[in-house]
Amino acid sequence: MKVPTVLCLALAVASPVASAAPVMQHALLEPVRLQAGVNRIDNIAGDGPPGTISLQWRENGNAWGYDIYTVAVRGSVATLDGHDQITDSPHTGEDVITSVRFARGVALGRRTLLVLIASREVREAVPDPAKTRIRIYALARNADGIGTPYEFRKVSQIEARGMYCHADTALKAELGLPLPRSYSGPATPDGCFR
Repeated sequence: MKVPTVLCLALAVASPVASAAPVMQHALLEPVRLQAGVNRIDNIAGDGPPGTISLQWRENGNAWGYDIYTVAVRGSVATLDGHDQITDSPHTGEDVITSVRFARGVALGRRTLLVLIASREVREAVPDPAKTRIRIYALARNADGIGTPYEFRKVSQIEARGMYCHADTALKAELGLPLPRSYSGPATPDGCFR
């Protein structure tokens, strides 16, 4: 039996009082491995119902194809920043601009599905080292009762300490998240070819 990879991450969870400092909460992250198509996740938001993560590929016939992720609970699509889908930007795969990874972890008071999005701020050439921002969202029930029943709420944003040529290496270096099986960048700490 394979034991899932677990790592520690400090999440800043927004305080209910706007002026209060964010509450730091330690979470154990368990990466969610996806296959193309529909992936069933039990107790997806930590409140009982199962859900799904759908993974599809948008082919462009060039270096600009991308993955499309759709998360649903009880058949209703969960939103992230008002969008029904989450997309990455793998470019050639050797120099990923935006990486989208899913994990199980504790945020907003319960164990839930997290989405970690690392985005490189490419200036001129895609393979060049770039500043990288990592945003972490937690799946939660929409308490407003207006709109979709579930949504992803931002719980943390990290400005990477280093410059990276591959968004997945930023997630590994900054958060300790293992590289995905599909990783095709160089075996360097920053994902840059030397």
